Amino acid sequence: MKFADDLEAFLRAEVNLDQKRLDLLQSRVDDVETFASADATFRDMFIDLIPAGSWAHKTIIRPVGPNDEFDADVLLYVEEQPEWDPKDYIQKLWTAFRNSSTDRELVTRKTRCVRVNYKGDFHIDVVPYMERFGSNYITNRLEPESTGSFELSNPERFTAWIDERQRITGGRFIKVVRLMKYLRDFKNTFQCKSIILTTLLGNQVFASEEVADPSPYADLPTSLVTLMEKLAASLPATMPPVMDPGETGDNFSERYKESWNYTNFREQISRYADMVRAAYDEPDRDKSIALWRDIFGDSFKTGVLAKAADVATLSASSPWTGERFIDKDLGFKIKLDPRYQVRISGRVTGLRTGQVYRRRGFREYELSREGNRVRKNRNIKFLATTNAPAPYDVYWKVRNGGKEAADAGQLRGEIKRSEGHTKNEPTAFAGYHYVEVYIVKDGVVVARDRQGVVVTAR
Repeated sequence: MKFADDLEAFLRAEVNLDQKRLDLLQSRVDDVETFASADATFRDMFIDLIPAGSWAHKTIIRPVGPNDEFDADVLLYVEEQPEWDPKDYIQKLWTAFRNSSTDRELVTRKTRCVRVNYKGDFHIDVVPYMERFGSNYITNRLEPESTGSFELSNPERFTAWIDERQRITGGRFIKVVRLMKYLRDFKNTFQCKSIILTTLLGNQVFASEEVADPSPYADLPTSLVTLMEKLAASLPATMPPVMDPGETGDNFSERYKESWNYTNFREQISRYADMVRAAYDEPDRDKSIALWRDIFGDSFKTGVLAKAADVATLSASSPWTGERFIDKDLGFKIKLDPRYQVRISGRVTGLRTGQVYRRRGFREYELSREGNRVRKNRNIKFLATTNAPAPYDVYWKVRNGGKEAADAGQLRGEIKRSEGHTKNEPTAFAGYHYVEVYIVKDGVVVARDRQGVVVTAR
């Protein structure tokens, strides 16, 4: 049996990073940005602090074991300094933190970053990041020893790649990654770097599936079975190259091969794929529950949806009475046509000051390349691109989430017809929101897409 609602509840209650930790992480990242942008060495070259890695991908899970940690990777985007060697960026950043009375005892130098360790169970890796000759680079301070080196890197493209897999799977890809990371940490029967696990799972998702048959991603347990079985079937007898989705040419297998027992990983993935399929297919309720618990432990319980909802963040997915729906309220039938697609791309285009969106001195960026994160008091321009032939109508829906919007009576949820393919929205409230677009032909919704938006206070 699937137990779709109960698996979602398990994810929220046991796997997802809780809101208290998320808030603490965000506040510490804000502190790092405040420090770097004001530091005497870095303030004149500072451009931005960009989320990366599992934080940008939203695949962080809460620590499972007593010695487990969660972490955030952030890119310290700076102007290149021609007189510096590559290793100088990390050395000078480490020195700056060491000279701080607050962070002096918290920092260590790693090969490609400065790590800030905080009390409790998390740390932040600050990675110097810059543009050189039209491409993006990070620095390696150890190879060669004399100067270090620049390494081609495009974590923003990797983040956009993750976002596309989210859309193809109906928003369930990230949830599957979290469950797989929990399984790894809970069972301790295999080890695999999160970046490799995420990439291997993502390599099983294809855009053609969205058009041909979306049913393999109909709900969370179905998505889990689909991706685990596809992953198990795709693993060759010997360690394969796992190439960076950021298209840098970096082979993650080569970089992390010393810490990856691939043969054991392949065996365990195959075993767990069989276990998930058995639990999913078992028609007897009690037997199926026992099989799911063999996988995820006794914390997997049935009938706890209400309790799980209590600990979930107030998000745009939480229903409210003022929300409108295109079928129920506007009377359009929803019959998605596999021939037609629509995609939303959001671009942060300005900084709001009063009623004016200031653009000078502001770095524009694509939402999907930064984990769909944006700060308050920004402007976002959404563009809907479709291959549907005219004539058709475009409708937009904006749905806010979070306490700030709820307290202000601005959860929204209206649906409006648009004269064009763009929509501009301010970011007024911190929280989890979304914008949705519908392509309507002859009174039927033939294509739709959703762009998630995470608005942070700073």
